[in-house]
Amino acid sequence: MDEPLLNDDAVVERDAIDAALYWHEHKKNILLAVAAVVIFGGGSLAWFVSSTLASRASEEALAVAKDIPAYESLIKTYPGTMPAADALLLLASAQRDAGKMEESSATFQSFLKTYPAHPLAGAALLGVGQNLDASGKPSEAVTTFQQVAEKYPASYAAPFARYAQAEILLREFRRAEARATLESIQGEFPDSFVSRLAAAQLARLGTAK
Repeated sequence: MDEPLLNDDAVVERDAIDAALYWHEHKKNILLAVAAVVIFGGGSLAWFVSSTLASRASEEALAVAKDIPAYESLIKTYPGTMPAADALLLLASAQRDAGKMEESSATFQSFLKTYPAHPLAGAALLGVGQNLDASGKPSEAVTTFQQVAEKYPASYAAPFARYAQAEILLREFRRAEARATLESIQGEFPDSFVSRLAAAQLARLGTAK
């Protein structure tokens, strides 16, 4: 026997009943899901606003920071931000200028540990080598300069590290090694400013090509 046809009102009424039953059965889960979305969305918005404000504040702090206490305060207040990374490098340089070589090297190493993929990581390691040289540790400095060129060959610090390495070798009268290092600069970094310095040094050594 055929089922009686339902008119539009009956269909609407049945849909409303089904919806009401569904709501009654699942309202707890639905409300929890909605709450989660609201909380997550609100939390994401709050995080974005907070992050933006912190970034702006850290940039302003970096603009006015001029000494060791200011750099240290910025790093502590805004950890993980790009201005904090810049402040670490500036702090290391300020410490070196103040004659605090060990502290400066420790700050450079902290930068390398915190920001290993930073574009200026090579410069930080170069700073460590310069501190070692200034502290009367030329052999360790040469090793560190070598690491700069090997770990960060595409960085601007690499040719400078090679040249600093050659200068130490010349001071120690290791002319053959110095010459080889200067020639490697011309081969590895032919278009760099340091390549011209290397050419001039080779000319003084009587090996200009």
